[in-house]
Amino acid sequence: MKNRFLDKFRSGEPSVGTFFEMGGPAVGEMIALTDLDYFVIDGEHGPYDVLQAADIIRAAEGAGTAAPFVRVKDSQRNSILRMLDVGAKGLIIPQVQSVDEVRRIVEYGKYYPVGSRGFAPTRNSLYGCSDDAKGSVQEYFDRCNASQLLIPQCETMGCLAAIEEIAAVDGVDGIFVGPYDLSVAMGAPAQFDRPEFAAALTRVLEAVQRAGKFCIIYADTEDAAVKRFSEGFDSVALSMDCILYQRAINGAVAAIKGAL
Repeated sequence: MKNRFLDKFRSGEPSVGTFFEMGGPAVGEMIALTDLDYFVIDGEHGPYDVLQAADIIRAAEGAGTAAPFVRVKDSQRNSILRMLDVGAKGLIIPQVQSVDEVRRIVEYGKYYPVGSRGFAPTRNSLYGCSDDAKGSVQEYFDRCNASQLLIPQCETMGCLAAIEEIAAVDGVDGIFVGPYDLSVAMGAPAQFDRPEFAAALTRVLEAVQRAGKFCIIYADTEDAAVKRFSEGFDSVALSMDCILYQRAINGAVAAIKGAL
């Protein structure tokens, strides 16, 4: 199972993604053809259900190399299982509160022996016909466990307080930091320069690195992304499609008008 994001992490290279908030399969094809390493179909704030996500994932896999991730709406079993079954290469799980919740996420999202994810010949294995599905069932389980990533999102005080334990849970592949909601939870919305916020990021990074896993963070701008990489993050999710479209269009219009 190919996963461009995972290949980058394993080779020690930085990776860049973005959030997918608008558009359908055609936009998924286009984004997969860019130099992005992954994109995140947003099932939390975005309008996507499992059928829409499946079509976007299918289009992306057929066109390009950017890995399709999904941010699920919550940590319930159906939310996790169904997005994995339609082929998401990574799941970001929002608003995680505790170690027990993370252990349940692993139980739902990883096959035996790591978890108890239910098995069926779904789209993820091309209905049992893909090369990945050939061989024993356990071999297929192992491939899925290695390449379909579970990524709790650290954006609550509960998650921050238990981040050392959460990052160390077997079956957690990495951590995604949601800086906006985390700053809100800390009582200082979007005040990213506060020492307390910087200390929180350092704590998360150190916990994840000790566990030998990857750490992703959201960034609004290219400059912010470079700063986060310099701090030690493995990956940055840069903005989101709707904002990037606006910037590109407005930049092109400004360049034309400025030359007249």
